[in-house]
Amino acid sequence: MSTIVKTVLSHQVLEGSQFPQFQKEIERLIESGGKILMLDFSNIIFLKNSELMAVVAIMKLVRDSGCILLISAMSEQVRMLFELTGLEQIFQCLPPPEDPTDKFGGREDFRFSIWD
Repeated sequence: MSTIVKTVLSHQVLEGSQFPQFQKEIERLIESGGKILMLDFSNIIFLKNSELMAVVAIMKLVRDSGCILLISAMSEQVRMLFELTGLEQIFQCLPPPEDPTDKFGGREDFRFSIWD
């Protein structure tokens, strides 16, 4: 069984001095058996260019490790940004939690890593 690691993002992590530490934490989670990383965007309403580049860097790190990156709880603004930039074709974006087709809704078998 693959270990799913859910990480709740914040603007402070994506933009600033915490990002290198966050990348190291992602590497540690992958090394400890995390095969599927889910980035929870529930605290992210919009993304600046530098934050978008940070998300792309995370995707590259996860992909190079042979793991899967999922994105959940995207705001409509972030979803539109991904569509406009073509990133929705690169990232695996889960439907909003209100969507009855959300296969991960209500699951409690996630390990959490929260970055504020």
